[in-house]
Amino acid sequence: MLDSILRDRCGLDPQKPILVGVSGGPDSLCLLDVLLTAGYQAVVAHFNHQLRPEADLEAASVSERAHSLGLPFITDSADVHAYAKEYMLSLEEAARMLRYRFLFAAARKNMAQAVAVGHTADDQAETVLMHFLRGAGLSGLKGMEYRTLLPVFDADIPIVRPLLSLWRVDTEAYCHDKGLQPHFDASNADQHYFRNRLRHALIPELEKYNPRFKESLLRTAQALQGDYSVLQEVLDNAWKETCASRGDGWVAFDQLGLAKHSRGLRRNLIRRAAESLRPDNRDFGFDALERAAAFAEIPSGKRVDFVNGLYLFSEAGKIYLAAYEADLPSAGWPQVSQPFVMNGPRLELAGGWLLTVDQVDHDKTDAGRPHDNWSVWLDADQVAAGTLIVRPRHAGDQFSPLGMASQTIKLREFFINIKLPRRARANWPLVCAGDQIVWVPGFRLAHPFRITDQTRHALHLEIKRLPDT
Repeated sequence: MLDSILRDRCGLDPQKPILVGVSGGPDSLCLLDVLLTAGYQAVVAHFNHQLRPEADLEAASVSERAHSLGLPFITDSADVHAYAKEYMLSLEEAARMLRYRFLFAAARKNMAQAVAVGHTADDQAETVLMHFLRGAGLSGLKGMEYRTLLPVFDADIPIVRPLLSLWRVDTEAYCHDKGLQPHFDASNADQHYFRNRLRHALIPELEKYNPRFKESLLRTAQALQGDYSVLQEVLDNAWKETCASRGDGWVAFDQLGLAKHSRGLRRNLIRRAAESLRPDNRDFGFDALERAAAFAEIPSGKRVDFVNGLYLFSEAGKIYLAAYEADLPSAGWPQVSQPFVMNGPRLELAGGWLLTVDQVDHDKTDAGRPHDNWSVWLDADQVAAGTLIVRPRHAGDQFSPLGMASQTIKLREFFINIKLPRRARANWPLVCAGDQIVWVPGFRLAHPFRITDQTRHALHLEIKRLPDT
């Protein structure tokens, strides 16, 4: 049975080394012996958490075992207490983070095909119950799998758990039968730790109601893993349809495509995006996901906090989930960060945009033809001293859009009315004559500079994106 699990469920290749995490307890000693008996190559790795007086003795014992078997041995240690305090983690979380960081780094250094750990069916039952009590969804209730990737530690090397079908009593019996001498971690009885309280207090109490309670949890996890696989197939297809683009620190969904899906599928799409942005923290909570799913259906146009330093906003038909520290794409907008004087007929702007100005007699213009707001004709005589300045907006800027005659509007309100994305506004290029805004490229000419029957000389302004080279 274990041979087929190693080959089929864990996907292990006997020709490639496996990094085996060995604590010295019965589970990990059993795992190491099972792998060697099945003909697999092993590299033994031990992480000393420095949490107990006997930790150094256990490390020495694992080292001796590895050397007696002629196996490579790698070890490291860290101050888990200090790490937990620095990053405001529980001791359990800090120990796991440091241990896995060490194991995957060692696996990559030794070109291992996988990291193998000795999680058992008891660990699976405890994990599922722990996730249930914390309010996890399907991804948490399905528990651990025989083979999976943990991208926060390594995007390519999987973690495998060949003993998930064995109970703790089975690994202890195996060690006894094989003459192995495991160490037993006294801290496993310390009920200050959440998992230990489940193991020694809650599960025995629940077994009074169902003597096979752990077996029930295990069957539930196995059933949900099948359901989760189906959901992942649906999710993969929905992701391809709705994920418009992504970059360093952000994911953009097509708003209409996202909104057409059920609320539950939306939650899972947003969860996947969040996990890709925060792989080291996968606990996003139902309330945050539900709030995000509702926002995707009817975006408010405002920035909405999500969780774990992420936020949502809508823009130009897209829903963005982004980290606050992310440098978001400009979507190819024309942008300027400082004033420029038009001393010639051409002015190159950042992002590969070009502004051109041509002066002609009025009767030779194409001013009557329709334009696309990126090309305008204006009365040259209304431009003071014939000098144009291109600049970003200033606080208090006023603007008289074409058709509003002598009326003015705050530029801020104009940007809101035309739905210019918020992050494009500060550096949107404005063509000005003195203090007056002449043209907001892409949107509107100012009314005082329009072509009239009295116009004698005209300026043709055009802004366009240069082709990529």
